[in-house]
Amino acid sequence: MLRRLSLVPARMISVEPALIRGREDQGLMYFTWADSLVVGAQCATCNTIVWVNPLKDAILNEPKPADVPESGSGYQAYAEERIRRFLASMPSCPQCGQHRFDRFVNNVNYPRFPSGQELGENVTGADVVKVDAEGVEVALLD
Repeated sequence: MLRRLSLVPARMISVEPALIRGREDQGLMYFTWADSLVVGAQCATCNTIVWVNPLKDAILNEPKPADVPESGSGYQAYAEERIRRFLASMPSCPQCGQHRFDRFVNNVNYPRFPSGQELGENVTGADVVKVDAEGVEVALLD
């Protein structure tokens, strides 16, 4: 199946762009919720995020093999390997053209800033300044 990369408003896929007080110069940070219909793959070179519907992705939506346990270290190893395969399956980055996706982004795995800096643990909800999600385009892989 041919996958298509397009730019869409962040609001269309329930991605919430925000600035972080005191770190506005680092660029936008992107957040999702637990019930979000997208997850992301972040480029190791330029930090662009390509968003994907996990229910439409063959790797993320694959059935768990029968020989993989329901929990524990065996399941954890399978889950980590599946995410590595997902990141490796991404097309070239739409921003820099590289093929180096290294971070899985969801509601608990936050992306890096566009500058490459990490969000850090001391950020509170009061530090998050939402940006109009209709006016920010993000890359979506269908």
